[in-house]
Amino acid sequence: MRFSSLLLLVVLSACSKTKSFEGIEVLGHAATGLENINSPYHDNTKEAVEYALSMEGCDGIEIDVQLSSDGELWLFHNTNLELETNNSGCVPNLTYNDLKNTHYTTIGKEKLVRLRDLDTAYFKGKKLLLDIRHYNECDDQFVSQTEMIAHLQAIGYVNPTSFEVSCILGNPDWIDDFENAGFKVLYSIYSMNEYENCQTNFPTLDGFVVKNGDFSAADIAEIKADNKKVYIFEIRSPKGIRSALKKYPTGVLTDDLRATLIEQY
Repeated sequence: MRFSSLLLLVVLSACSKTKSFEGIEVLGHAATGLENINSPYHDNTKEAVEYALSMEGCDGIEIDVQLSSDGELWLFHNTNLELETNNSGCVPNLTYNDLKNTHYTTIGKEKLVRLRDLDTAYFKGKKLLLDIRHYNECDDQFVSQTEMIAHLQAIGYVNPTSFEVSCILGNPDWIDDFENAGFKVLYSIYSMNEYENCQTNFPTLDGFVVKNGDFSAADIAEIKADNKKVYIFEIRSPKGIRSALKKYPTGVLTDDLRATLIEQY
């Protein structure tokens, strides 16, 4: 009898934990996470994308998109190629021919990949967040939002039928153009003051992307109460994962996808 009661308590506790974080989307930050030593692949690579989306419970991924000088869209997080690859310079200053043989200086030497070269079959039923990099550090100037939008449209990333795409923007001057082009837009903010300004100036935004340490559970609840999505990033440690989930955002962009999926359930 005591054993049956103990077993029932364990089962009920497990169910309770599952329900506590139910409905929070778990997405891989830069596919498998930035600076994640447990990932077998470098972030923002074809291999990382496919690996992340193959994990049971993964709701989607966030990836970083940069525009080359000849209009190709490449996955790359940092500003200068020489920090992590066998190439040098900035993506916005280079062409396809300059970049096609670029690979990371990892054991696997994963290649730099274009957005158009990802197999969209992996995205079916998933969410894809495109972090649109709007600034060219090498030239100290903005890239063309008109060209960025045109090339995203050309390769079919405006409201695809089999998966959901949202664009993460960090430049407020780009919001109207992206929304007018038919994109769902998430805007990066770092304080509730910024949030309130956006509610006034950009009321049609789909939602926001925020850093875990900058927003409280009450802040997240306020944003969601206004029918806005809110995704939390900068989540690496077990403590950080738990703190982010306990704020009950729309979703988390995690740097440790496997650990977050375990914590969620």
